[in-house]
Amino acid sequence: MHTTTTVRVLAATLLLTTLGACRGSEAADPATYTPIATVDQVMDAIVVPSSDAVFDAVVYENGALVQAPKTDDDWFRLQMHALAVAEAGNLLMMPPRAKDTGEWDMFAHAMVTSGAAVAKAAESKDVEGLLETGGELYRACAGCHEKYLPKE
Repeated sequence: MHTTTTVRVLAATLLLTTLGACRGSEAADPATYTPIATVDQVMDAIVVPSSDAVFDAVVYENGALVQAPKTDDDWFRLQMHALAVAEAGNLLMMPPRAKDTGEWDMFAHAMVTSGAAVAKAAESKDVEGLLETGGELYRACAGCHEKYLPKE
């Protein structure tokens, strides 16, 4: 998918999620939500491409930095990918996607908070912060996959 198209899809996803949250200060009735995508579809459409962008953003080889965002647009795209991952964590907590209210919610909340932290590091153009927060995001993803991803 073309980068501009990817950014537009992510922006639309975030806009729709934000508009739903802006309906009022009171908590929305879950019965008003209409989940469309399955967990696998949320993962394939949002989480995998956006988390790959986060995980591939900074690369060191033999202690030398060989890849990092360079332009304002690079940093912005990375921030949008991180926000998409964070919002996807919220989507994964919505019934009927939520597998349980225990560890599933814990991992999904970790995805939200670590994705938001990655977005903040990207907004600050903080390479070392990206490594740290990207590591937190990776641990949240890996922990959930260890528990919930079907073993083949």
